[in-house]
Amino acid sequence: MAPKLIIMARVNERMYRTKNPNIPYTADEIAQNAVDCENAGASIIHFHARGPNGEQSSDPDVYLEAVEAVRARSNLIVDSSLGQNLVKGDENRAAHIRKMGENIAARADMAAVDVGSTNIDFFDLEKGEFKTTDNTYVNTTKTLMFLSEVMKSAGVRPHLTCWTIPFLRTVDRLMQIGVIDEPAFIQLAFSEGGHMGSHPCTTEGAQAFYNHLPHHRKINWTVTVMGGTLLPAAAYAMEHGGHISPGIGDYEYPELGYPTNAKLVEFFVTLARAYGREIATPAEARQMLGLAPLEASVTRVAS
Repeated sequence: MAPKLIIMARVNERMYRTKNPNIPYTADEIAQNAVDCENAGASIIHFHARGPNGEQSSDPDVYLEAVEAVRARSNLIVDSSLGQNLVKGDENRAAHIRKMGENIAARADMAAVDVGSTNIDFFDLEKGEFKTTDNTYVNTTKTLMFLSEVMKSAGVRPHLTCWTIPFLRTVDRLMQIGVIDEPAFIQLAFSEGGHMGSHPCTTEGAQAFYNHLPHHRKINWTVTVMGGTLLPAAAYAMEHGGHISPGIGDYEYPELGYPTNAKLVEFFVTLARAYGREIATPAEARQMLGLAPLEASVTRVAS
């Protein structure tokens, strides 16, 4: 029997409201998205710190404010970013994680670690030319070990984002030497729409990833995509026991009428049930991922 499906709502990533006005920026907007997505069937919320006008932020206090706002109103597992190329220096990338370790009310359950390096240039499909030619996302093994140790000390579990098959090989070795604990949560990241850093979001791309997962270890795996619809990879994951991580922060979904994150979650819940997959609650997802139960003392406010 296939496990219950864990849905991670990736609510804002790096998208702006140019096409989809429903992308949340502020802590309150992120928290309201958490409430709505939980009601729709999500069990995890992933967010990036953003300023009031949508600008990317690396301020630890902005991260903590968002986590605390979500905690006050939702039972969702909270998963934050590490800033990707926005933040330079390993210590700076981990600053908000260290601060989370000091405040349980503002501590994320998980944070994303991209387990390797890749070129992330953008190709303009209409003009047939590269818009950038020197963008590389660098994560050395030393960096990965440092970030994992900081997270472990702070009580934040890494979620392991893999853009190519070599990333998966690194995950396997990090688990072998005990840097990453089991059960691990592995996110297979695809890219479309001119984003060049990963496998295309096709059945073939999903199968290539799946074939190289460390199946001999205790893992849960999910799929996400930057710049295109998640449907091909989502269908593969639903058939093969994986999980899904959709969000309007990665792609505006014009074919669905530029939905809210909650409406997008509802769409994938309906699809999952058509594939015979039941939906995991936040509490069930915590157990599946090896996370501690949500603190009973967390204060709730009216949504």
